Amino acid sequence: MSTSPSLLIAVMNKIPLELRMWWEDLGKSEQNKVNLHLGGLTGLLKIRPRGDIIKALVTFWDPTHNVFHFSDFELTPTLEEIAGYMKSTAGLRHKYLIAPRAVNSHKFMDLLKINKGIPYSELEGGFSTRHFIYQKYGHVGGFNDPENGVCSKGNRTKWDEHRRFAFMVAFLGLVVFPQKDGNIDLRVAVVVKVLVINAKSTLAPMIVSEIYRAVTACKAGADFFEGCNLLLQMWMIEHLCHHPQYMSYGSAEKSCIEEFNTRVSGFKLPEGFGEWIARLRAITTGQIEWTLGWLPVEEIVYIPATGPYFLLMGLRGIQPYAPTE
Repeated sequence: MSTSPSLLIAVMNKIPLELRMWWEDLGKSEQNKVNLHLGGLTGLLKIRPRGDIIKALVTFWDPTHNVFHFSDFELTPTLEEIAGYMKSTAGLRHKYLIAPRAVNSHKFMDLLKINKGIPYSELEGGFSTRHFIYQKYGHVGGFNDPENGVCSKGNRTKWDEHRRFAFMVAFLGLVVFPQKDGNIDLRVAVVVKVLVINAKSTLAPMIVSEIYRAVTACKAGADFFEGCNLLLQMWMIEHLCHHPQYMSYGSAEKSCIEEFNTRVSGFKLPEGFGEWIARLRAITTGQIEWTLGWLPVEEIVYIPATGPYFLLMGLRGIQPYAPTE
């Protein structure tokens, strides 16, 4: 009996303990400051990765049109849905798009305010180990460590600012744009810089692009999903949890990600690759939740003025986006 290629795909299957501890150690005040830039994405720290969903979804992916093709309908993650999880749907078409920039080791250390005179063997090939960042900023004791190499000059306010920046780099690099080896792409630091200095910037197009790229790569035989598998699994589950009537969820206090488990509670979900394949093969258009009640969207981005599709800039490449097809 042959093994399905989808079964060989690995995903980011565990949030690093150091990242969870770092988040908790920041405290509520610093967490709120991080969320000003990341929106609701930090809620992903409490979502359990489901590799079985991602492996099953790859089977249904149409890389020519960037859609999941099921029995009698097609479905694809949209900019509005991903932006909704981030609590940043307002004025989406007027947002500033983020483009990745090449970053060498010196530039990366400069962005993280780390003394370039210290050894940086853990920054090779365009990537950083998570240990390198964590040992500088992951615990509050790093502020008083004279060997840390952080350029805060004894100023706690500056150190806290640099620490928030470093956390965002680690979080995005490990959870939203994961690598097979668990390292962090140095270009993520420039992405965070744009988020911090430009309040009108949005990560949604980059996240969607990387999800498309990852599913396409896995469909072609790649063995690791390099997109945000947590957002993709949540998106699929929510569309499967069909309500017979339109329903509205959510509160002003919690993000859409934090309330995810509440929204889907009571629905029996498949367990394991085989059950997910069977469910997705059997699902029909009448069993899908087409409108997500919690999504506060007044307008949608669906067709450009210059052609049949948009080009979404990802961290590692460009993907076409045509939600009207």
